[in-house]
Amino acid sequence: MLQRVTCWSVVGLAALLLGVRPSEAGIQGCDVRCWLGTGDWQLRERGDEPYLTEAPLDSLRRGKGYRWFANAPTIKAEGGKYLAYSLKGKEPKVYLTDEKGKHARWLFEIEKRLQPKENRNGYLVGPEGFEFRVMAAEGEYKDWYLAAEDAPQGGKERKDREPVRRRLTLVREAKNATTFTYAETDYFPRDDGPSGEDD
Repeated sequence: MLQRVTCWSVVGLAALLLGVRPSEAGIQGCDVRCWLGTGDWQLRERGDEPYLTEAPLDSLRRGKGYRWFANAPTIKAEGGKYLAYSLKGKEPKVYLTDEKGKHARWLFEIEKRLQPKENRNGYLVGPEGFEFRVMAAEGEYKDWYLAAEDAPQGGKERKDREPVRRRLTLVREAKNATTFTYAETDYFPRDDGPSGEDD
């Protein structure tokens, strides 16, 4: 379930102290999102297979969020499984496992910090998190990068109308790596007064 946290901004609180109604002042809202993906593609899971599917951050403000917890040296799905790889170098396959071990250790190369911006009314808008590349930290594939297969040309659905799934793999060269976005929190102004949580 998507967790929503209500955050009162200094501007909203000051407005209330001055006698302005909450509907006029608004409040600072924020969603704990833990969105992981690249571009308009979000990382999800199906059994032991991690994959990317089209699901932009902005489209998931309500409902199931498919949360991930990117805390070096691990990347963990909300269901409890860890993103992992083979230590013996049989194939550069990426999969999900219940076991936390060397095969689930990653290095993060942070390329950019994401910070929400203040709008003209003093409210924060946008995600907080980071953009990063991911490297295997152990075994035969140590220092290989996490990458997603190319997006298909044309539509995002197969002929059977199932959404396209972009599988993950490991690649040797940094130029072929995928840069991922981790949006831990999404900030936005609200004008519906304090409520604690939304549906």
